[in-house]
Amino acid sequence: MIRILRIITLSVLFSCLGIASSFAGKPVANSPTADLYVAPSTPPCSGLTEVTGIYQDGKGTYLPGDIVEWAKTTDGIDLRIKPLCSAGRQLNALLPNAAIALLAGPINPCQDSGGGLNTIQLKIPDLQGAQTGVVGRPSLPPDYPKADSVYYYFLVDSNHDGSFGRGDIGYNLVWQSGIYLTRTEYFDRTVYDLTTDLTSPNAELIQGVGTGGTSKGVFCVPLRLTVTQLK
Repeated sequence: MIRILRIITLSVLFSCLGIASSFAGKPVANSPTADLYVAPSTPPCSGLTEVTGIYQDGKGTYLPGDIVEWAKTTDGIDLRIKPLCSAGRQLNALLPNAAIALLAGPINPCQDSGGGLNTIQLKIPDLQGAQTGVVGRPSLPPDYPKADSVYYYFLVDSNHDGSFGRGDIGYNLVWQSGIYLTRTEYFDRTVYDLTTDLTSPNAELIQGVGTGGTSKGVFCVPLRLTVTQLK
């Protein structure tokens, strides 16, 4: 009898552990996930012979723990994607060769979880409450304010020490025409489909962190993603 009770107890315990593990890492209500395209095999930009754009790393959906998060600002709630190196995630940023030649070092593909320093970030401003239409405003000289712009921020290993951190040069790739949002409401989720195909895939490469900076030119770098928020 005791042996039977032990077997039942262990079965219940393992069942509970299985349920708990099945939810580990999965999104909860009001938290966002992001799906980016896999890089295509043919160049998406007319006139270029290389594939360019911001793509996923081949590991599927980016979850909150990767990190995908809503970030409250004075104007609304932004979406920020900062794939953690420690989670084995990264963004596949494919810039034209002409743009790569202007960088001071190799591009950082993921966010270092230590030090409290942003080393990479894809930001869609005020997305959570946005309705169907164009999201994002241009970042114009001489100050290049970026709070309301769609941008991809990254460091390069400009001091060539094999790491990304303080002392390295930062760049912002800004889609000055914004990105087109199609928002769809379902009973259990909100889906945000975003594409530069309906605005412009051209993005301005700006060297410098924060306000200010130096424009390095405009390049074709398509951006497409789908963000999902569970209700």
